[in-house]
Amino acid sequence: MTAKPVHPWVTFASLSLIYFVVSAGAFSSLGVALPAMVTEMKWSWEQAGWGYTLLGVACGFGSVLPAMLIRRIGVRGAMAVGTATMIAGFATMATTQSVWAFLAATTLIGVGFALVSTVPASHVLTDLFKKRSTALGAYFAVGTLGGVAGPQIYVAVERLTGGWRPYWWTFVVMSVAAGAFAILTTPERRDESAHVTLAPEQAGPGELIHGLEDWTVRRALMTPQFYVIFGVYTTYLLINTTAHAFAPQHLIEHGVSKADAATMLSIEAAIGVAVSVFGGWLGERLPTKLLMLICMGAVAIGQFALAEASHWGLMSVFAIGVGIGYGLSFTPPTVMLLKYFGKRANLELFSIMCVLSTIAAAGPAIGGKAHDLTGSFEGLFLACGGVTVAMFLATLFLRRPVLNIAIAAELKDQPS
Repeated sequence: MTAKPVHPWVTFASLSLIYFVVSAGAFSSLGVALPAMVTEMKWSWEQAGWGYTLLGVACGFGSVLPAMLIRRIGVRGAMAVGTATMIAGFATMATTQSVWAFLAATTLIGVGFALVSTVPASHVLTDLFKKRSTALGAYFAVGTLGGVAGPQIYVAVERLTGGWRPYWWTFVVMSVAAGAFAILTTPERRDESAHVTLAPEQAGPGELIHGLEDWTVRRALMTPQFYVIFGVYTTYLLINTTAHAFAPQHLIEHGVSKADAATMLSIEAAIGVAVSVFGGWLGERLPTKLLMLICMGAVAIGQFALAEASHWGLMSVFAIGVGIGYGLSFTPPTVMLLKYFGKRANLELFSIMCVLSTIAAAGPAIGGKAHDLTGSFEGLFLACGGVTVAMFLATLFLRRPVLNIAIAAELKDQPS
């Protein structure tokens, strides 16, 4: 007998839940747990920073794995591998007795994040729902609420148990439950030929004529405009990982309680989710460049506030500024890349930008080393604010690239 198909909204719920769990246990809450872990294990902050760096690198480079696994073992198989990786990562974190186990745990969690989150969910949900944008938007909203919940879950578990290890065991249990739900409710689709053999999208006459003016990858990579867009995208990733890694400890050193530090991160994540919900609406009504300027300006103000924060006034400025940056960070660079260089090379250029942007994962390792040398994270956050101001100014003077100049430069580089 053929198994009865699962209702699409049940699948939506399971995919959103596992995204929620891995979001809560990864970037948003690790920084809240780190002060207690560093104190008990007697690690340096450089070692702690390397954990965040490996988490980001594993998540970035691991994003190529879901598509490979889905093609070979189906969606359920890929989700099973991802769930097992999540469980292994959280269990290793809960039992760690050395910095090497900690680094292995963050790497496993990063790979697990990539395997169970946006790639397989986008693949499945775009098949199940006619209103794809609505389904994906709701999925991202529900999943990223994990960033709001994670710090609060840590505070609650630590109050109940008095330690950080039960927190990670909590995520082992949550991963088992969410993973089993996702595996049981995602479609068993081993035949991916339909996706491979779909006819390419047809362009209208106007688009076809406009496409003649689109850029090649090589020509786009020869323009400063590409590197400004890449710089904006990478700067926010740098700020996001560095702030989440060290903001709690920085605030504790300034006399803020751990609970208040965690609450600040939750508020920042909630603002980011709220702004991202309206990001598409704003993108239709405001110039993309203006949104990029708002994003960089808000993040810079937030970083300068965090550097001096010791009370809720400046903590609120940080939460609002970086929250706005979070909500606007991904859409404007993506749209700007398409507007400036056209459809022809967009996939390759976006992929190149995403791969190159993994250099942002070095931020926590550098920040941890800086704290070991100076005894404070204040200079780190001031430097992050300065980098953001530089990208704000670069964006301010950004102009649409001219294709014939790039062609002339390309011809000049060719041997005669």
